[in-house]
Amino acid sequence: MNYWLLAVVVVISYFVGNVNFARILSKSKNVDITKQSSGNPGATNMYRTFGPKLGYLTLLLDATKGVIAALLGLFVIGNGAFPPNTDGLIGIYSCGLAAMIGHCFPVIYKFKGGKGVSTMMGVFLVSEPLVVVIGFVLGFLYVFFFKYLSVVSLLLVTAFVVYQNFTLAEPNLVIALLTFAIWILTWWAHRANIERLLLGKENPTNIGKKIRKDQRHQEKRDEHKEEKAEKIEEKIEKKEQKAEQKEEKKEVKAEKKAVKKAKRYVKKSTKKYIRKTKRKKSSKNKKA
Repeated sequence: MNYWLLAVVVVISYFVGNVNFARILSKSKNVDITKQSSGNPGATNMYRTFGPKLGYLTLLLDATKGVIAALLGLFVIGNGAFPPNTDGLIGIYSCGLAAMIGHCFPVIYKFKGGKGVSTMMGVFLVSEPLVVVIGFVLGFLYVFFFKYLSVVSLLLVTAFVVYQNFTLAEPNLVIALLTFAIWILTWWAHRANIERLLLGKENPTNIGKKIRKDQRHQEKRDEHKEEKAEKIEEKIEKKEQKAEQKEEKKEVKAEKKAVKKAKRYVKKSTKKYIRKTKRKKSSKNKKA
């Protein structure tokens, strides 16, 4: 194994983890996510602050960081072999751990980052994709019914680490240490959540309630849009009616003018006729 090359990809993965999509997406909304709700720049706080769309988008993007870091380790150290061989797993978990550290302790944000759960799931998605998909579905159902996301995060990382080490063809100390470090980092990042869970003060994540609330908001927005559309249509109709009334007035004025012109023409023609007849009579009288 080329340890210098491993060191390079680990450093690159750390800086990949530095990219915080919660901060980026919240800034696009002119909001600082670190000053909202829990203050954690992660997918959960984005969900609570902005709703499902930005929450799930943040989760996806943060998981993508883990996937990129893990794939970098897999292809550079493990030569892209899949299922990953021992070197491939070492590359995946070395770079994945670095990306998680970069997410939790980003140097570009003065070492103030998130908890790294989404990035962790991205890492394990490369090494054990089926297990992660099953775990994600079960975790979603748990949060939907029992509402504690922090419990799901701790259970998932534990399950992934245990599964990885128990399914190895031969035990490997380096892989065990790297996955254990991922486990420690995830639990340490959730130390405040663990304390609140023990005290019964943990904040629940009520997905069902949030979805219903967002649906009501969407319905209100749709109603507001419909009202706006109706008002716009009414304005357009009024403008069209005014335009028609103006046209009618113009037509009436034009008809009146035409009638006046016709009357003047008739008067003039009758006056001319009367003058001619008078002249003829006078000329006849003179001859007589």
